[in-house]
Amino acid sequence: MSIRSAFVANSSQIFPLFAGLWCVNQPIITTAQSMNSPNEPCPNVVSTAEMSICLDKTYKAVDRDLNTLYGRIQKVLDADELASFVSAERFWLQYRDATCPAEYKLFGGGSAGPPTRLACLVAETRARYESLSRSYGWRLEKFGG
Repeated sequence: MSIRSAFVANSSQIFPLFAGLWCVNQPIITTAQSMNSPNEPCPNVVSTAEMSICLDKTYKAVDRDLNTLYGRIQKVLDADELASFVSAERFWLQYRDATCPAEYKLFGGGSAGPPTRLACLVAETRARYESLSRSYGWRLEKFGG
């Protein structure tokens, strides 16, 4: 067997190895953090300070919307339903208040931490709004509120 034919025969075995090594060494873009959400509200902001300002304004708006929805839902529930609803909301607040600082800590106190925490607050608050809308929307439609 010539050197050329040996190389050609072994290249079919070597190529997958090189392809695998190349893939392992490529950076992986994470989408787990709220900052990387496709619905991120401040996509064109460049500086950290501007990002924090934008996310803070967004968070205040979505939190206001959630509180409005929460108040509307409370009006259409009987006493037992209301007690369960309030309890669930308290657990959700505990979850949110544990999740967002955890995302912040991924940056070890770096400058990306504050906007990451705010992006998490926006994402979790939006998700809660959607969840409550799905769960209680029919009740709001039926009884007003």
